[in-house]
Formats: sequence, C-alpha cells, structure tokens
Amino acid sequence: MNLSISIYDGEVRDLINRAPAKLSDAMLGGMNDATALVLRELKTYPPPPSNITYERTRSLSNSWHKEIEGSGLQIRGIVGSNQNIAPYNRWVQDEERQAEVHRGRWTNTAQEVLRHNEANIRDMFSARVRAALP
Repeated sequence: MNLSISIYDGEVRDLINRAPAKLSDAMLGGMNDATALVLRELKTYPPPPSNITYERTRSLSNSWHKEIEGSGLQIRGIVGSNQNIAPYNRWVQDEERQAEVHRGRWTNTAQEVLRHNEANIRDMFSARVRAALP
C-alpha cells in the first residue's frame, strides 16, 4: 500500500523568497529611525545661560548630518558633525574633549546620546523586523 500526501507550499516558498528583501527593508527602516533620533538629539541646544551676550548662529546644529550606507545586515548609519561648519564641535559635544565651560550644560554629547538611546535603538530595529515578518 502506497500513501501519498501533497502539500501546496507555494505560499511558504514565496515568503522565503521575499524574506531577504523584506528584512533588508526592515533594516533600512530601523537605521532611518535610529539615525533620525540620534541626529535630532545631537542638534538640540540646551537653554542659553542667563548672562548670554551673543545670538546663537546654530552652526553647531547645522553641522550635524546623517547618512546610511549598505543594506541588509551590512547596513551602516553614520551621524557626524562637519568640522568645516563647526570647527569647535569636539569642544562642545565630545565627552572626552568637552571644554570645562560646556560641562554640565551640554549634556547631549555624542557618547551620552548613544548611551541614553541604546535600548530605544534596539527596540526600533526589533519592531521593524517583527513588522516585516508575518
């Protein structure tokens, strides 16, 4: 006696074939979310000191930019400050080089923004991947 079972696996095969593209799109979405969050926080100025005697030019804020390279698991997000626009950027928003005058006021250093948002960024990628997979 021979028994035969036929299973239609077209939908499963289609899902498997689409998965790499869907995951790549999810990674791109997660990277867009993450770099936008980091960029927004780095561009934020603290309130000016009460004795300020100059008008802020926003050059430091305008120096921050983001770019995304690659795709899928090789995706890379870069958030950086253009030193040609704000040559003093490291003395303000780099934790290791921050000038004493900025300590305690400019708390959104590059390092602190990443530390503060590490879990949020992980959650962004997880949510994008979960949404991409049925």
